[in-house]
Amino acid sequence: MMALIDFVSRLVGDIGRFVDIFLNDLILGAGDPLSALLVVVGQVLLVASVGVLGYAAVGALLGEIGVDLPSLGGRGRSE
Repeated sequence: MMALIDFVSRLVGDIGRFVDIFLNDLILGAGDPLSALLVVVGQVLLVASVGVLGYAAVGALLGEIGVDLPSLGGRGRSE
């Protein structure tokens, strides 16, 4: 149990360090606007894919209890 607590506390403590490395070394320190653009595009694609997968997972869970979410693709069930 102590190892889990140490892991979580170190993970939370390193968030500031990760943000510092990301901003100073990658975005501002690179001096190359193309690398910053690639990082931003990659993050947008990652967030969009996680969001769609999360929407599908929540929709599947809610569908099991009888709640229907609107279809994103417009090709929902034909009734």
